[in-house]
Amino acid sequence: MKADLSLYRVFVAVADEGSFVRAAARLFLTQPAVSQAVQRMEMQTGAKLFIRGRRGVRLTREGELLYRHASAALAMLEAGEQQLARVQNLEAGTLRLGAADTITKEFLLPFLSAFRTLHPGVQLQVTNRTSVQLVQKVLDGRLDMAVVNLPVENERLCVRPILQVHDIFVAGHAFAHLKGKTLSPAELAAQPLAMLEQAANSRRYVDSFFARCGVQLSPQIELGAHGLLPDFAAIGFGLACVVQEFCGKELADGTVFPVRLRPAIPPRAVGACWLCAMELSGAAKEFLRLLEDGAPPVPRM
Repeated sequence: MKADLSLYRVFVAVADEGSFVRAAARLFLTQPAVSQAVQRMEMQTGAKLFIRGRRGVRLTREGELLYRHASAALAMLEAGEQQLARVQNLEAGTLRLGAADTITKEFLLPFLSAFRTLHPGVQLQVTNRTSVQLVQKVLDGRLDMAVVNLPVENERLCVRPILQVHDIFVAGHAFAHLKGKTLSPAELAAQPLAMLEQAANSRRYVDSFFARCGVQLSPQIELGAHGLLPDFAAIGFGLACVVQEFCGKELADGTVFPVRLRPAIPPRAVGACWLCAMELSGAAKEFLRLLEDGAPPVPRM
């Protein structure tokens, strides 16, 4: 038998109210419509469900059996509808977000704080990995959205640039002789270098630029954390490739200085990506709106 939820709602209402008239008023139906619905239920189940009397109706044994299950099922459906409404209204639910460590620390934290303040009922799950690893997690359906270093090229992904950034090289006092000088890509490549490991998307972008200039970079130091690069430059280990927007403190206090390069590395972007085949949840749409509409955080100086 195919269940007709409207019939079950009428059946439960009649059982609760003990009256066709009161059930009709509760459901905003006419009494004949309620009577016909009960008759259809009895025909479909092949059982007499109510005993009619002058003072109303009461359940038969068969009716009591069906009522226990039907009332519980309708209560669960109502709870599910209420929970769904809470998720749609951003009063509940989960947002699975991915971001690299540096992007999280230097850019996303104010947005995460704002989202939590606006929607405390939504649980934020934040995963930190490299941009390449995060993109794979999005493709595997394990993240709703990731904020990563662009470019990301995959036809299955929707990509939205959020913040323009600039890759530059910085040096410490040991390389003071480079201040005011402009280096060619080949001249810069001849210096001792500190860069992110090759698995990093930003490193691949910089390597690709130098390759177009006919230069291959061979850094002496390769790190997994962007935050360490200015430190290595400051203590004289070479020229470090950093994101200018994420190196504001060290540049401002003179710990390191920018090394001029001509041609300069073209700017790129940090952006959000998600599966095109999956519509973003309400929570993900709201977070993306905050990223696009909110003023980008000022880099910490």
